[in-house]
Amino acid sequence: MTQATTYDLVCDDIRQMIGISEADFELFRHHGDFFSQHAGALVQFIHDTLVDHPATYQVFVEKRGDVNRLLTSLQAWLGEVLDGHDSPAFWHRHYLIGIQHIQRNIPNRHMQVLATRIRELLLPLMLDKLGSEKGLELYLAFQRFLDTVVALTTSLVELGQVRCLSTATGMSPTLLERLQATAFQEIADELRGGAGGPG
Repeated sequence: MTQATTYDLVCDDIRQMIGISEADFELFRHHGDFFSQHAGALVQFIHDTLVDHPATYQVFVEKRGDVNRLLTSLQAWLGEVLDGHDSPAFWHRHYLIGIQHIQRNIPNRHMQVLATRIRELLLPLMLDKLGSEKGLELYLAFQRFLDTVVALTTSLVELGQVRCLSTATGMSPTLLERLQATAFQEIADELRGGAGGPG
């Protein structure tokens, strides 16, 4: 039996807390017609959101230089999701996608905001096309998926930072945690002392 890695344990923790399961992916496949009809609009919406925001425009357009490639990669990603299963291989793939985002210096906040914008698009569309009961059911399933993907990438940033600091300094994870606690306390003190900050 293969020993679970740190990534497996973190992924399982995220999945269990969010509650995503194979039933969500079965629901995606069940509503394949909906996604087929609206996949183009969803991909275009993601693309436009990234291009319209100056910071993400710099990453996805100025640095990569190929808007059509971005559309193609988004379409391929959505296809993977709709054909996917709640399996280690699927989430391993999304870990690797998360690493690509990190290597391109895409901040976690941009992923989180984009997930919110996608929800804003999908909720009224799903309710309108599928009715309130089925639409809400599908929306919540896709929300769980988006939240899981964002949480996985966020966890990678944390794991990567610990590894970088540990490798560079030779410090143990316990000592790094103590230093981090001190750093966050300093940030909290700065925020409390800042204009308009909480008392």
